[in-house]
Amino acid sequence: MKKATFVVGALLFVMLTSFGVRGEENKKDAGEWTATVGCAKCNFAKETEAKECGVAAKVGDKTFVLKGDAVAKAFPKGCAKDGGEYVVKGKITADGKAIEVADISKKEKK
Repeated sequence: MKKATFVVGALLFVMLTSFGVRGEENKKDAGEWTATVGCAKCNFAKETEAKECGVAAKVGDKTFVLKGDAVAKAFPKGCAKDGGEYVVKGKITADGKAIEVADISKKEKK
């Protein structure tokens, strides 16, 4: 019985610590960027290799496909050909090719 309790305790410890590490990685990848938003196919086909319209954002020299409900609300037609400058908040996906967007808003002109 003591061996079983030890094994279960060890498994719980490993599971809990691995979830904690993943949580820290997710926090590290979360951010806010000012980006040029456009259509993944029409504006950024070379970078995204997109075969159909979608929403993408260029941040510095890197282009990301934008995903999530916030993107669908901001661009209901699924294309951002006439996008512009936006503030994008979210997390970069594990493959580094997309941002899971929590919030997106048009950048205010000063």
